[in-house]
Parts: sequence; C-alpha cells; structure tokens
Amino acid sequence: MSERNPFMTFDWYFTDVSQRDAARYHALRDRPVETSVLMDLISANSLIHFALWSKLPKNHPVSELWLETETDLLATIYLAYGGFFRQSLTILRSWFEIAVHGVFFSAHYGQCNNRYEQWRRGQRKAPANFRDLPKALASRQDMVINTDETAIGNKLIPIYSFLSQHTHAQGLDIYDLQKGRDNVPRYLFRSFDIWYRKVLEAFNSICFLYSIFFPKEIAMYFKGSKMEMHRVHKLANSLSGLMPDFGKLITDVIDRASLPNGE
Repeated sequence: MSERNPFMTFDWYFTDVSQRDAARYHALRDRPVETSVLMDLISANSLIHFALWSKLPKNHPVSELWLETETDLLATIYLAYGGFFRQSLTILRSWFEIAVHGVFFSAHYGQCNNRYEQWRRGQRKAPANFRDLPKALASRQDMVINTDETAIGNKLIPIYSFLSQHTHAQGLDIYDLQKGRDNVPRYLFRSFDIWYRKVLEAFNSICFLYSIFFPKEIAMYFKGSKMEMHRVHKLANSLSGLMPDFGKLITDVIDRASLPNGE
C-alpha cells in the first residue's frame, strides 16, 4: 500500500504549505494592514493580561482564565487565515465568553461560597443566559467606574449574540461564510472581513469591562515599568482608532500611573 500524505488528506496543503494554493498565503498577501493590526492586538492582549496576572491576587479568575484561553485568540486567527471562517468565529466566541466569565467570577474571589472553584471542577454551571450578565455586573460594588446595566449590555450582548449564531450555524443564508469556496478551504474576502471586524469588537468589549473593574491594577503594573509603558502607549496609538474602548482604557491607565499613588 502506498504511503498516504496527511497534508493532502487533512487539507493541510491547502491551508498551510503551498504558497500558490494555501488560503493562509492569499490572506497574508491580500491583508497586510489587517495582519499588522492583529499582530498589535495580540501584543496588547498579552500586555494587558500580563499586567492583570502580575497585580491581581493569586488564583484570581481573570488571570487564571487568561492563561487558559490565550491560545484561543491565536487559534481564531490561525483558522481564519486558513479559510475556516465559521470555526474561527466559534473559537472567538469561546475566548470572549470565558473572558467575560473571568470578570463575573471575580466578584466571588476569596468568598466562602466557592462558586468559581466549583465551576472549575465542573460542579457548577456558569451563568446560562448571557443576557443576565450585564445586570449582575452592574450591581457590583467593586466598580472603579460606575456603569449601568444598559451600557454593559450594549457592549456584550450584540457581539455574543452574533458569535453564538455562527456557533449554531444560524443565519447561513444571511452571512454565507462559505460563498466562493470549493472542496477545500479558501481565502474568502467577504468572510474575512466579517471575522476581522468581530475580533476587534470582541477585544474592544473586554477592554471596556476591564476599564470598569481593573484600571488600578493595570496602572500599578505600568507605573513600575517605563519600557512597558512605552510599549502600551505605542499600541494605543496603533489601535485606539479601531477599538475606542481599548484607547480609553489605556488613557485612563496612563493617567492613573502618573499619579503618586497610582489611583
């Protein structure tokens, strides 16, 4: 029996290897600006979450779940550039959902009810209805910037609803993410645009939540490192026009870091 080639059987050739045929190379050639933005976004994500991981208490939900899901953000980019658009949106939903749950469970950190620990052990469900989360978050007493339920809902619900549609293949006739492909994954201009916009929207919404609950911790980290402050300032210049809430978060963080007590 002749040796089989997994690169052909699994369509890896058409997504990873051939510079002539692979969707990945077509996307990289056609989208240099978007690729540069996504590279900055990954840097911003790592920088902000490392700041939180450094300054939040040990085993805090936000920092722990970042370590769990950091590769999800890389995975959605990998899949989209390989021509797997619905799958990339599904992974993006997972990243977004777990990041929001990190903020939700932060209210229970160190409390005797162990809700977060029970969830980690599979003994408790996360909030089943995502639409309930804005109310729960808006009722918190640990908000640094007071924000109402409507404002939080407007940031979270539209992006989560859109990503959930694609997870369950709802709206196939509306979005038609496979239009233009044949029997192998292809770079599809319109589908790439849809996915790209949602990556920015999802990350922007998470930054919105962090600006409400954790600007002090992020500022404390940057206050202690001029080099990291310089990095985040450059990223803000690059990304703020595309993700305003990221820009607002960084502006607040820089202002706080310049104060004597970081408050």
